[in-house]
Amino acid sequence: MIISIPPPKKIIVQTSPIHGLGVFCTDKIYSGELIEECPILKLPIELGEVTSLLIDYRFNWPSGPVEWKEQVVSLGYGSFYNHSSNPNAYWYSSEDRRTFHFIASRDIEVGEEIFVWYGDDAYWNDGRTHIDRVI
Repeated sequence: MIISIPPPKKIIVQTSPIHGLGVFCTDKIYSGELIEECPILKLPIELGEVTSLLIDYRFNWPSGPVEWKEQVVSLGYGSFYNHSSNPNAYWYSSEDRRTFHFIASRDIEVGEEIFVWYGDDAYWNDGRTHIDRVI
């Protein structure tokens, strides 16, 4: 299968007042709009293995309520979206394309940082020895 992934048009990565780098809106993004499609890379982590390998940048694959099969790193800007308990975007796995889709859950204004919800306490305790969480 041949896929083509266009670069995002309405976002940039810049310094975040919340944590390190973040993804910011450069042109209004509307609720339900695709913000970015990101290819993924599989990490050498087995189910149940505790490791700090890329811990702040990895995702469970596939996303959602199913048990994950792989740990992956999202390319593009995917690993730069910061967490919020009140996010303005979400992501889901496109299993047929092996990509993540980041989608606006509400209108996002120019200059606004784009946040996603990383997960519940199970996510935050996955191999971490210290947690700095902004809610």
